[in-house]
Amino acid sequence: MTLVAVACGAAIVFRAGRAAADSHPADFDRDIRPILAGTCLRCHGGVRELAGLHLGQRDRATTADAKGRVAIVPGDPERSELVRRISRTGEGRMPPTGQPLSLKQIAAFRDWIARGAEWTPLWSLTKPTEAPLAIVRDVAWIKSPLDRFVLVKLEAASISPAPQADRATLLRRVSLDLSGIPPTIAEVTAFLADDSDDAYARVVDRLLASPRYGERWARVWLDLARFADTQGYEKDGRRTIWAYRDWIIGALNRDMPYDQLVTRQIAGDLLPDATDEDRIASAFHRNTLTNTEGGTDNEEFRMAAVLDRVAVTWNAFLGTTFQCVQCHSHPYDAFSQEEYYRFVAFFNQTEDADADDESPTISVRPPWWRERAIAAAALSSVEDEALNAWIGNATAAAEADATAASVPADLQPLLRKPASERDAGEVALLRLAASGSASATLASLAPTTVPIMRELPVDRRRTTHFLERGSLKKPGHEVQPDTPASMQPFPPEAPRNRLGLAQWITAADNPLFARVGVNRLWETLFGRGIVETVEDFGSQGASPDDRALLDHLARRFIDLRWSTKDLLREIVLSSTYQQASSTTAAALAKDPDNRMHSRAPRFRLEAETIRDSALAVSGLLSERMFGPSVMPPQPDGVWSIVYSDDHWMVSEGDDRYRRGLYTFWRRSSPYPSLLAFDAPSRETCTPRRSRSNSPLAALATLNDPAFLDAARGLASRAMERGNSDPPRIARDMLRIALVREPRDGETERLTRVYNAERERLSRDAEATRSLTNSDNVDLAAWMLVGNVVLNLDEFLTRG
Repeated sequence: MTLVAVACGAAIVFRAGRAAADSHPADFDRDIRPILAGTCLRCHGGVRELAGLHLGQRDRATTADAKGRVAIVPGDPERSELVRRISRTGEGRMPPTGQPLSLKQIAAFRDWIARGAEWTPLWSLTKPTEAPLAIVRDVAWIKSPLDRFVLVKLEAASISPAPQADRATLLRRVSLDLSGIPPTIAEVTAFLADDSDDAYARVVDRLLASPRYGERWARVWLDLARFADTQGYEKDGRRTIWAYRDWIIGALNRDMPYDQLVTRQIAGDLLPDATDEDRIASAFHRNTLTNTEGGTDNEEFRMAAVLDRVAVTWNAFLGTTFQCVQCHSHPYDAFSQEEYYRFVAFFNQTEDADADDESPTISVRPPWWRERAIAAAALSSVEDEALNAWIGNATAAAEADATAASVPADLQPLLRKPASERDAGEVALLRLAASGSASATLASLAPTTVPIMRELPVDRRRTTHFLERGSLKKPGHEVQPDTPASMQPFPPEAPRNRLGLAQWITAADNPLFARVGVNRLWETLFGRGIVETVEDFGSQGASPDDRALLDHLARRFIDLRWSTKDLLREIVLSSTYQQASSTTAAALAKDPDNRMHSRAPRFRLEAETIRDSALAVSGLLSERMFGPSVMPPQPDGVWSIVYSDDHWMVSEGDDRYRRGLYTFWRRSSPYPSLLAFDAPSRETCTPRRSRSNSPLAALATLNDPAFLDAARGLASRAMERGNSDPPRIARDMLRIALVREPRDGETERLTRVYNAERERLSRDAEATRSLTNSDNVDLAAWMLVGNVVLNLDEFLTRG
């Protein structure tokens, strides 16, 4: 084939290219959009429109400029200025710097323009569709509908899936994924002894029903909500908002449908007959930063919070980088600056105004108070007759003089409430007050103040303006609440407020909502989303590794009525999930990054899971749920606060060993050992955590007090099981921590470490006491062995 190029002005005619295009027509999504996004839009997009040209919008690109030139003339590449410019070889060539477009790329543009230059919507803005069932050879491998999508690609590449993981590995994997902690020895023993067909399915159901499930998956939501116990900025004073964290744990454990979960966080306060729990849910958007430093402009930082809520809403629920549209139209995606401020208008009518007192707030009992009160009251010896007598006496005292009543002030209204109207939780509170021996429990159930969202009354509503270049100092015309034209229309019956916006976001015809939700679940389970850029489903984000699989899961989520637990159950019961992480050289060559899911992924555990796992295998992990954040030990000097005498007060008792998500979170100084494993500062929404490999991480697991305590606890457990037999102690230590039997030579190597450390410590009483607070040389030596085990890559990795 010969290529004849004839220069005619700025045009080049590709006869061979034309023939090739006829057999392989240019596709806008595949061939054109990537070039526009990667090469052209940086100068001719929403940020810079050099020569007045915007190539991101068809109507703009096909309109003549002041000189009568048209960049793209649909159906006529010869008259299209774009073709002339990209075909030049000298002055005036586009792009003006860097590599010129290839002959193949130029031919694709010519073909696309000749065929009408149609802009097709970005894949993520089209409604998910279910692909026809593909024929596969290994039908027996399919355990879940999603397996078929994976197997189609594997068979097309002549790759065999990895075999199923061994049962101990599978149990550890699913336990970490669904509950965030490894299985116990008893759970492993029971599972390995159960040869029934549904043994694994019953394990999955047990884990999904466990209260640990909500704690594990709340971690994902706390990153999205930028949850912290402080206000942010330099002063970074304390904020009491832990009731939101407890609400999300409880909602997840109840398997609140995903659309309702999101609706309540965006607009729980606006629901008809909103409850206190609905209002607590709205604290999702009160996690914004508040600047309480002297001399700051409250309106400036109030508006900063409003804009943050816009960014978080798009990042968390729609997987879109919308925040750049504050200053200019989106350079790559179909969002204009005008549309941005229309969207801002939804969030610009709330009462909060960067106030030091965090108003508006409500005083509520924590969401879990009824369950805990009823459980505590069940241990009380107060009988109904005695309780009624006490209530009568307390009521009389309160009516005479409220200060004389032997009951907390916040419970006094219950005294006056008719007995028939008190619910079980309220009766339990009165029973605890009457017992006189449960003051600690009552204190933990006392009302707490929570910042919430609340709309301004009609007579105080604000006017929202278009801001020139995003500057508060340059307000433009007034705008009304609305959503981008490139997405599905706003529900006609929905109110133009946050509740209506939540209905628009969670609608089944929203092309992004379900996709983004299931992609986050997949990323959490497999270490990488089907769309790797979890936070960006736009044209600059990654394309899905398997769009058919993503769309299947999105539609399945809707069919399951947004049940996260049901969808997770289908995923973890699949053959895809249950594969071993081992692979063959042939499969590795064809699928090096495991984007076809030819094996189970291996990746380092999350920061909280690493800490929780160490405490769990040591026997120290507290199962206590909910309540104010705690302060486990951290190195001296981490907090240095010039604005106050606030300091880190190490928690006592089992609060020292609570799960990581209950750790007090100071934005300007997050808990250091979690930070070492890539936990974010939570100043902004974090849809996806990075995974770095830093010496700081190893220093944390080797030296952090929590890990030293865990190593000591693991040593004590193994010594109790193994008595004084070193090989047996070493064996049990491995079995407890790694959930498997030792391999050849492992027990012997650990025993040698023990012997060497025991000999050294026997000559160093001070070192022994510093490790164990005792003179127990054996415990100190085994503690150091336990520290080795907890630092093994296998312990820190989900395989």
